[in-house]
Amino acid sequence: MSRETDVWAWLEYAEADRHSAYNAMRAADYRDVAFHCQQAVEKALKALIVHRTRQRPPYVHNLRQLLSQLSDLAPPSLVVEAVLTLNPQYRATRYPGVADDPGFYVARNAERLLEQMEQVFQWVLDQLP
Repeated sequence: MSRETDVWAWLEYAEADRHSAYNAMRAADYRDVAFHCQQAVEKALKALIVHRTRQRPPYVHNLRQLLSQLSDLAPPSLVVEAVLTLNPQYRATRYPGVADDPGFYVARNAERLLEQMEQVFQWVLDQLP
């Protein structure tokens, strides 16, 4: 089994990004909070895709696309909302001029992103044995 088809390897990387998001929050680096929240969710969703398909997940950063591969699980609206909020954070936090509102990266928004990351993370874990 390759690491790309190992559910637990994906979860390990997701957990590392989750941890980095909280470290960034403590450092008041709110743009990095957003990035690591998106990355944690991306890798958690990929873990669930691997669990269900036993294949390498797609090489994409688009959370909506990843969640669509799990639509038969009927993700709750909180998970869908979280994915929609976190989805643009990959590009918006990495490339100048992409963020719709660069002023978005403040403490209260970072806290909300952490909450949304946790909601998706918990939903993913609930789907696994």
